[in-house]
Order: sequence, then structure tokens, then C-alpha cells
Amino acid sequence: MTFNTRLTELDDALRMRLEPLASRIRAAWHRRTSREQAVLRGAALLLLAVLLWTLALRPALQTIQTARQQLPLVQAQTARLGAIILEADALTRGRSGAIPAGDTEQALQVSLDAAGLETVSVLSRSDGVSAKEMQWQVQFANAPAGRIMEWMSNLPFVAQMQTRRVDLARSNVDGRDRPGQLSGVIVLALTPQAKAP
Repeated sequence: MTFNTRLTELDDALRMRLEPLASRIRAAWHRRTSREQAVLRGAALLLLAVLLWTLALRPALQTIQTARQQLPLVQAQTARLGAIILEADALTRGRSGAIPAGDTEQALQVSLDAAGLETVSVLSRSDGVSAKEMQWQVQFANAPAGRIMEWMSNLPFVAQMQTRRVDLARSNVDGRDRPGQLSGVIVLALTPQAKAP
């Protein structure tokens, strides 16, 4: 006996058992008035909508909400891990900030990205200073104050930098102060020890 034959026999047996039930359901349906049929169709649609909500949509929305609640925690853990990696790199180099002067700009940009400031900051070389001075300007716009402070506290693990100027103020949007948000400029320069070959 082949698989297809067995499957056909099972299908026929199932039809024979279900056919009387289907006939009774059809007969009961035809005995109903058109108004009762409309109410039953509406109830079936309502039941289908409740099942769809219960089995598909609500669990998906709960998963999204849980992910939104856990995202700040994961971002904080990522920032801490990034700081640990930077510290480990600094310890491996023998002293913090011992990176070649030419790689400083890239290291600053990577540190801004790791602190979650990539969308609210612009890193550029300072205008009007000699090439020997090696100064960078970081322009912040509506940046979270806590992330700026955390980024500045991690700077010694990135490069040996001096803070030449800090001009930060509470962000003002549409004439209203934004608590916890800062805008302004920080100017950084390599320390004399970092410039030396």
C-alpha cells in the first residue's frame, strides 16, 4: 500500500464522517431567516477579529513595548561595554590616550558615535589655528546632557586631550528651554605630550 493510497483512504473516511455533520449544518443554516444569518455572520467576524487580536496582534504589540522599555538599558550596557573596551585599549597601549596624532580625529568621531551622540554632534577641525595646533571643535545641537558628560569623562581613554573651551547652554526650541538638552561648542586640543613623536 503506497502513501498516496493510504492518504486517499484517510481523506475518504474523513469525508464520510464529516458529511452528515456538514449536511446538518447546511440544513440548520437554511432554516435561519436572513436576519439571523446576518447576525451569525457578524458574530463569526467578531470572533475572528477577537482571535486575530488575541493570537497575533496583542503579543506582537507587547513584544514591541517590551523592546522599547529594554532599549535604554541595552544602550546603557553598550555604552558601558564601549567604555570598558576603550579602557582596555588604553591599558594595552601602556598609557591612556597613546594613539598617533593623525588618528585622533577618527578616534574622537568613534567615541562620539559610541556615546550615542552621532546624530546631535558635528566634529570638525577648528578654523583659524595652525596645523601644528591640532584643535577640534565639536558642535552639539539638542544633545542629551548626560551623554555629553559621559563622553567627556571618557575622553582620557580616547586620546590625551585638553579642553580649550566649553560653551554649552540649555537647548532652546521654539522659545522654550529643553531640560536635559544642551547645545553649543566644545573645543579640544592635543596635549603637548601627545603631539610629541
